[in-house]
Amino acid sequence: MNILLAIGVFAFSLSASAADFCNRQPLDPEVPAGLEGSYEIIGKDPATGKPYAGTLVIGYGNHAYSLTRSTSGINSKGDAWLELCGMDKIQFLVGRYRMKSASVEISCRLGADGDNYYRATCKTRLVGGKWVGLESWFQTP
Repeated sequence: MNILLAIGVFAFSLSASAADFCNRQPLDPEVPAGLEGSYEIIGKDPATGKPYAGTLVIGYGNHAYSLTRSTSGINSKGDAWLELCGMDKIQFLVGRYRMKSASVEISCRLGADGDNYYRATCKTRLVGGKWVGLESWFQTP
């Protein structure tokens, strides 16, 4: 019986600490510097699995980055923000696109190439679904 109680307390403590795993950061145009701009994107649709290509423009809103995405002639708007996750404070760009049929959530790791242009590798999913889509962003000069 004590073992079951210990397992229950341990599971509860894990779920309580999971809420603090990632912390949303306030919008700061200086951090990361130069994120605003135009990007070429390629990806795999989380709903259909079909590949796509297009463009993305990141701007600054009042409390989050604004996203304007265009694929296959269809425009969608969204917003994104930075989160620091885990004890190591790993930085993720997290957001959501609003599309006609559904909303898509993104979770991206930011990187840069040798010329200091951003690249992002993103997981995508329909809101509430599994992370099954992929998207890559390449900042254009």
